[in-house]
Amino acid sequence: MDKLDGHVEGNFLHQVQFPVRWGDMDALGHVNNIVYFQYFEIARLQWYELAGFSPLAGSSAEGMVIVDNHAQYIKPVVYPATVCIKMYGHSPGRSSFVSTYSLTIGEELYTMGSSRVVWVNTAIGKSVPLPDAIRVMLK
Repeated sequence: MDKLDGHVEGNFLHQVQFPVRWGDMDALGHVNNIVYFQYFEIARLQWYELAGFSPLAGSSAEGMVIVDNHAQYIKPVVYPATVCIKMYGHSPGRSSFVSTYSLTIGEELYTMGSSRVVWVNTAIGKSVPLPDAIRVMLK
């Protein structure tokens, strides 16, 4: 189990770094709250494809959907900066698991987040059991 300052739960799954874009900021001069969820999505989709699953854009019989999202904003992120998003996973159920995220700049923690990820049959939109390959990553 990999933890950042004892705050982020789960097994480490993926990490990505990228620059904050000027357009990510809001009128108050810091990254808009919705953009953090887009940052988490970037990490999650990279992990998903690197884990060997087909792209979600209609070509796969199964995939993941998010049914719950949370973020804890510790410090505001402002342009210019390079953020590092780490993704972790834990608590696998029949068809879902919890993914957690840390957003850091350098060694400093700025944001933590979590999502409930549910595995679905994309044709009928119903949940299906998590693939064994995912369960192995979460143990």
